[in-house]
Amino acid sequence: MANPFSDFQSVVRENQSLAPFTWLQIGGPTRYLVEPNEIDELAAITAICLEQGIPVRVLGGGSNLLVRESGVAGATLSFSSPVFTGIRRDGDRVICGSGVKLSHLITYAVGQGLGGLEHLVAIPGTVGGAIRGNAGTEDGAIGQVVHSARILTKDGSIIDAKAEELALTHRASGMDGIALVEVTFALTPGDPAALTKREQTFWILKRRKQPSFPERTALAFIDPVGNQAADLVQQAGLSGVSEGAVRMSSTYPNFIIASTGATSSQVLTLLERVRTGVQDRSGVQLQFHLQIW
Repeated sequence: MANPFSDFQSVVRENQSLAPFTWLQIGGPTRYLVEPNEIDELAAITAICLEQGIPVRVLGGGSNLLVRESGVAGATLSFSSPVFTGIRRDGDRVICGSGVKLSHLITYAVGQGLGGLEHLVAIPGTVGGAIRGNAGTEDGAIGQVVHSARILTKDGSIIDAKAEELALTHRASGMDGIALVEVTFALTPGDPAALTKREQTFWILKRRKQPSFPERTALAFIDPVGNQAADLVQQAGLSGVSEGAVRMSSTYPNFIIASTGATSSQVLTLLERVRTGVQDRSGVQLQFHLQIW
């Protein structure tokens, strides 16, 4: 089969391993890794995928991604180029590309004296991924300060959408499209020094609940409404349990840690074992935080 992306060879690589792009460092290749430099390139490549029946996936920061060793068919989009990683201010709003790291967005907003995001500090990943999963803490979710977004649709066009059209719910979104391209946040003016202190306080509190990075680790389960997944895992006596080269952290029970030789099947077996144990103990069925490719 001829390469359908022959006109875009500078931004499309074939049979690229996805393991280096994930925090767990596990997984096989993607048939095509697409790293567009312009929005027009992104739209054109997506249109080709539609015409050719090529599946399309979006790669974020890799903090919540598990890729099977068999890899993935189709095209994997990576928004790492400058056009997708810019941040700018417009009054009380901040506009940023979906490839911006969430931590960088928070630091920028706080430095500009704009509040509303600082409680999300220490949540890994990109802005696009954070919106997709409506990332949040007990102090609120990122969707609460989203004003609007630009979305790549399934036919390759770029459209503008209001926050309510993203259908953001508890740790999820119902967005009808392939990917976010750009997001606008409506924030609240404040004193930069006070906001910095608030950000630092949240950072300290959050880090007490997380293992040290860059250990090969990932958050295992979504916190159910009204519960903490870590508490449920610990109460079921499953903190520290292992499967091959993969284990649940003893200190931070809702984190999974991979060692040399870890495989995707070991991760999935362990997660199912823990989920079953928690349901037997508490009646709560945990949902995976990891995306499985």
